[in-house]
Amino acid sequence: MTSLPKTTRKKLGLVTDLDICVGCHACAVSCKEWNAGGHSAPLTDTNAYGKDPHGVWFNRIHVYETDNGESTQTVNFPRSCLHCEKPDCVTVCPTGASYKREEDGIVLVDAEKCIGCKLCSWACPYG
Repeated sequence: MTSLPKTTRKKLGLVTDLDICVGCHACAVSCKEWNAGGHSAPLTDTNAYGKDPHGVWFNRIHVYETDNGESTQTVNFPRSCLHCEKPDCVTVCPTGASYKREEDGIVLVDAEKCIGCKLCSWACPYG
């Protein structure tokens, strides 16, 4: 299993403006292509663009309907890696392919070391 760095020098964050996101899934498709298009092990999925996608998608768009009594609104919520302080995906990795970069805390996967076991996706509490 892979160990985490003791600390990171700085911490980065990712902000998505939900007022601009239209739920086109371009970010999810790009992520899927990068991770399954020959750069990494195949990532199987079913119903990828349906309401309940199953399989390995490192980036998903969750769609919520809100109702304030007068009108409804569709909210598209992109969900990508949150680069956790203590990422379970890193500590569960048997090859060290999943790792947290010490200089900035970014969680990455080394495609050369990845064996495609998908333990990282199972360990991720955010899906």
